[in-house]
Amino acid sequence: MRYDGNAVKAWAGASQWRAWRADLARAMARSRTGCFSEGFWALTIYRIQHSLLHARPALLWLPARIVMAVVKKLFSMITHINLDPHAEIGPGMLIPHVGPIQVFPWARIGADCAIHHVCTIGAGSRPGGPVIGDHVMLGCHSCVLGPVNVGDGARIGAGAVVVHDVPPGATVVGVPARVARVHPPAVADCAPTDGGMR
Repeated sequence: MRYDGNAVKAWAGASQWRAWRADLARAMARSRTGCFSEGFWALTIYRIQHSLLHARPALLWLPARIVMAVVKKLFSMITHINLDPHAEIGPGMLIPHVGPIQVFPWARIGADCAIHHVCTIGAGSRPGGPVIGDHVMLGCHSCVLGPVNVGDGARIGAGAVVVHDVPPGATVVGVPARVARVHPPAVADCAPTDGGMR
């Protein structure tokens, strides 16, 4: 399966199975360790838990939810990657490095995004969570806090703390984060090959 960051959102739709396949394709294309990376396995656990949240009848799926909760807890203790199953994470997510990553339950992250190590998404003193667009790159040691909107194609610089909205295509740096420059919309991770995912 070839990865196309521009087509992945429409291809996956609401399917966690297709989103997982997109995660796998991107990990194989862009991560040194591919499907053996801790980030990919964290996403696998997240996709399963997220699917089980909506599985009906709820009582029938309760044992599976308990098992996955234990698996996730053990995995988080070892890797310090904690992706809450109530968060919304789009297809084609890339987590290339192990390390402390916290995604809170009220966060919404778009398609074809990348989260580097030591990131926090969703915490904050104000109620509500962030809405992160498509093709967004979050640098290491960055935070997106509170009810902010991060536009498509934005880049959050290393060490940046985002507490205000970020326009599409912007690169932000600093504490608190400010716009350093605005660039054209992000280009897909890999050039389209056959019109979409297969």
